[in-house]
Amino acid sequence: MASQESSGSGGAGERGQLVLIHRIARIAREDLPLQQRLQRVVEALKSHLRCELVACAYIDAARRRFVCAALACDLPTELRIGYSRALGSGVVGEVAAHGSVVNVPDVAVYPNYVETLVGVRSELCAAVRHDGEVMAVLNCESLQTDAFAAASDLLVTVAEQVAGMMVAARLNAEQQRRVLLLGTTSEVSRLALEGGDLGDTLQRIAAFVAARFDVLNCSLLLIDADRQSLVLAAMAGASVFAARCGEDWPLDQGVVGRALRRGEAEFVPDVRADPDYVMGNPAVVAEFVLPIRFHGGLLGLLNLEAAQVGAFDEARREVLLALAEQMAGAIHLAMTNQRLRATNLLVEEKSHALEQANVRLQEANAQLEHLSHLDGLTGIANRRRFDAALQAEWQRALRHGHALSLLVLDIDDFKAYNDGYGHLAGDEALQRVAGALAAALRRSGDLLARYGGEEFVVLLPETGADEASLCARRLHAAVAALDLPHAYSRGVHRLSVSIGVASGRPQATATPAALIDDADRALYAAKQQGRNRVVTWGG
Repeated sequence: MASQESSGSGGAGERGQLVLIHRIARIAREDLPLQQRLQRVVEALKSHLRCELVACAYIDAARRRFVCAALACDLPTELRIGYSRALGSGVVGEVAAHGSVVNVPDVAVYPNYVETLVGVRSELCAAVRHDGEVMAVLNCESLQTDAFAAASDLLVTVAEQVAGMMVAARLNAEQQRRVLLLGTTSEVSRLALEGGDLGDTLQRIAAFVAARFDVLNCSLLLIDADRQSLVLAAMAGASVFAARCGEDWPLDQGVVGRALRRGEAEFVPDVRADPDYVMGNPAVVAEFVLPIRFHGGLLGLLNLEAAQVGAFDEARREVLLALAEQMAGAIHLAMTNQRLRATNLLVEEKSHALEQANVRLQEANAQLEHLSHLDGLTGIANRRRFDAALQAEWQRALRHGHALSLLVLDIDDFKAYNDGYGHLAGDEALQRVAGALAAALRRSGDLLARYGGEEFVVLLPETGADEASLCARRLHAAVAALDLPHAYSRGVHRLSVSIGVASGRPQATATPAALIDDADRALYAAKQQGRNRVVTWGG
């Protein structure tokens, strides 16, 4: 794809800040886990500020601590991912506790400074806030005195971007949690209904859970009332235990023994700091043990071990707690089936139930698959659907030598629209814009998708630059025809869109990201030129 350097107003410092802010905005839109995006943000910030350390720490309100989530530092430091300290401790803890911006020109004269990097002379911290809640802290440290004299406003802006990123991640995590819970519990029910020996059923469930949650070990331990013991009934994963399936588990050892004694879930984010942990696999970092209860009675325990500190975050723990409840019913059912197998009772009824469950499961899976490709607000394709289509069309265009075009559309001053009219009106505006754009597309093979927030994309297969520009102008006119008032815009006081157009013939040495980059650059140029217009990259 062709490349072009955008030109902006202001001096080099201002231009550098704008480039950084634009870069972070693009990071926020990337389809990556939140931790990876935060890591890219701190790396970008460190490069821009030319300091020695930049970190992002999230707030663990329940424990009244802050925890390092991302770190960019080239020098030896005690900081690491997962490092935590109490709120109020150090400059970071102070900002985390009070939600402020603190610039310390000289840490030597700052009474609350806590050294984590030898030789630090100045520090700048800004709170990442949303609706009055301090969600995280951005921390910058330098070996130079007063290194951040002119960086406070920039860090506050970046903190606002990170806040938006974290809020969006929260919403996405909740949606994923619901989908994961539905899919997981349905599959566990299906595995339980497959019948067979109790041990085989439990082994299938353990293998499924280990794979679904990407853990090193998933163990199912059942209470043997006759023997008054805890028995290892099933195990899947890579952990190595001295005990084998069918053998007794020590009642007084490990986190499992503690969970049994207390009768409640035990979450250990770092087993290295837990005195009760019994090592089976040196790769294990986190452990989560859940009681399996049926009608108030303890059937056994579900033991999960993972290699990542964040493997059992709050959302996953909620899913696993619900899964344990579902699993209790599944295990009880499996036990019942085993007792009934000798007499061969209710075989026909169970067979019919299995058929119906499979039908419902297929229907549910089909519905979930369909919904997973749609944007919940606008009803058009979502980012996931677009990413898959872009990859497929890129490969097809590469094979046949066809042109491929991409439009990136952004509603102008949409934040001001949301702030002025309210989020409900903003949602309605997004729906109406999506409807107008969909109606203006004339070819069945063209794909309209919501890329994120107020940004839309249109993928145009077998389309050159001229045809793509005509399509973009048609879409621009369709939005203008809505004639939606926008008293808070900096332009025509009507809702409008800026559109960036990129076209080309894919090359084997390039990737689809190049097409997205060109369209983004065109969109950025449209914004710089005054918004409410179409700009074709390279045109």
